[in-house]
Amino acid sequence: MLTEKYDFRITDQMTIPLRPHWIANDSYREKCKMLVLNRSKGEIHKVDLVN
Repeated sequence: MLTEKYDFRITDQMTIPLRPHWIANDSYREKCKMLVLNRSKGEIHKVDLVN
């Protein structure tokens, strides 16, 4: 993932799709993984969510 495409200072919590084209394709929607960056506590926490 190219982090320079995102400004992590915009919000304290962001949800970034690792594979954006999967979201638009219903056949791959269940396999879509999301990367959650939570900076609310001053640290970046990575959480993988599988729908």
